Amino acid sequence: MRAPTDGDLRDADDEALRVSAAVGDREAFDAIVTRYGPVLYRYARRMLASEADVADVVQDTFVAAWRQIAGFRGSSSLRTWLFAICYRKIADTHRLKRANPVEDWVLEPLAGPDTTADPFTAASNAAFLDALEVALGELPVRQRAVWMMREIELMTFPEIGEVLQLSPDAVRGHHIRATKALRVLLRRWQ
Repeated sequence: MRAPTDGDLRDADDEALRVSAAVGDREAFDAIVTRYGPVLYRYARRMLASEADVADVVQDTFVAAWRQIAGFRGSSSLRTWLFAICYRKIADTHRLKRANPVEDWVLEPLAGPDTTADPFTAASNAAFLDALEVALGELPVRQRAVWMMREIELMTFPEIGEVLQLSPDAVRGHHIRATKALRVLLRRWQ
């Protein structure tokens, strides 16, 4: 495998970027940050209440990744490895703050643009998203993380398992419990 050059960093695959960054190539690492920064930010934003905490977690994730990338051997995908670091940083923040509310911005991407001209439907959709926000806030952090990774980030059970250091069956169990809890909490909307 050849190391990516400046001209093709944006198009380089994750493995090439990882190898280059592991030997101290800051431009390759910058390409990793550019590629995965928005995804990790979106995930952290859904898991944390404070914008300052989100920024800190994402920054801490990339600082830790830079420090650890030379030891990362690629047994999982780069994306999964970064999510695992981010998840641990989020868990640390929750442990420190003992807070796990879900804010309005969490569910805005789920709603998508309102294409209905019917004010009743628009109000009903907004009310459902408010109820879902409250229900997600009542889930244990791990169940919420699994549900968000599966339903929002579209990660597979094995990928989530790598992030959370759980077996795919354990992840599936957390997802089932989260989904059942959400059904109970949102039964009025069924």
